[in-house]
Amino acid sequence: MSHLAQGFIEVTGYVAAIEAADTMAKAAEVLVKRAHKVDGPRVCVICEGDVAACQAAVNAALEVCAPKGTVISSNVIPNPAGGPEELYKHLNAIDAKKAAKKQAKLKAAEERREAAKKSSEAAKKAANDAAKKPDNKK
Repeated sequence: MSHLAQGFIEVTGYVAAIEAADTMAKAAEVLVKRAHKVDGPRVCVICEGDVAACQAAVNAALEVCAPKGTVISSNVIPNPAGGPEELYKHLNAIDAKKAAKKQAKLKAAEERREAAKKSSEAAKKAANDAAKKPDNKK
């Protein structure tokens, strides 16, 4: 069974990723499937098509992005093991883990803010109570 080839270009920044995806789509008969945020500013643009089309698309994106210094890496896989769906399942799992981790960080930060607010309110109340007490040191 023959699968579509996949072409990849990893670049720095969303603007470079958009430019790479646009160039890939215009340069050859490929379908730009996804732009995957790798980490930090790195984005991987993925296209599908026959091997020659993917190679042409990746080469065209390299020609456009390389002079700007945004290219990190590129590759073409002629016949991906398990087909493209396996890659997308894996990428979706990574995205889900990143989202869960981000949510946990946001929740922890909110809990810290609430604890600090309660602590601050308690300190203000204690200071007000101390100011209201009469001074018995005469």
